[in-house]
Amino acid sequence: MADLSSKDVELAREHFEIYDMCAEGKVDCADLGSLLRSLDLRPTNALVEKNGGTTKRGEKKMTLEEFLPIYSQIKKDKDMGTHADFMEGLKVYDKAENGQMMAAELSHVMLSLGERLNNDEVDEIMKACAGQEDEEGFIKYEQFVKNVLAGPFPEENKEK
Repeated sequence: MADLSSKDVELAREHFEIYDMCAEGKVDCADLGSLLRSLDLRPTNALVEKNGGTTKRGEKKMTLEEFLPIYSQIKKDKDMGTHADFMEGLKVYDKAENGQMMAAELSHVMLSLGERLNNDEVDEIMKACAGQEDEEGFIKYEQFVKNVLAGPFPEENKEK
């Protein structure tokens, strides 16, 4: 935690307080992933779970003092995808090298590679981020990546 600047700690505290729904100085561990993502990090669900995240609300809570080392470690993690990483990965599907790929291929990638998503999740992401397909079924994947990285994150808007 010593590697967090005072600015990082203050930012983490502000976000932590937003997720402290009962104003008791604790955040439900079911919100750990959303809290980290609100701080512009992109941990996988597996990484969130490894660091104490839960899927059931009310199962476990953590204090700011418990959260800060997790934030620090994940902030240092070099295994998070950046805009450039996603662009490089999707260029493989840009056969015409014109910044476009088939929307169906993008859906297939999200269903079958990395931390797999289910059909409903893919449909929700495509609807929110992919933009309009052209008449041949292509989308501009750079805009898709920008939209995904910018949010909003639907799980944060669901009833808690």
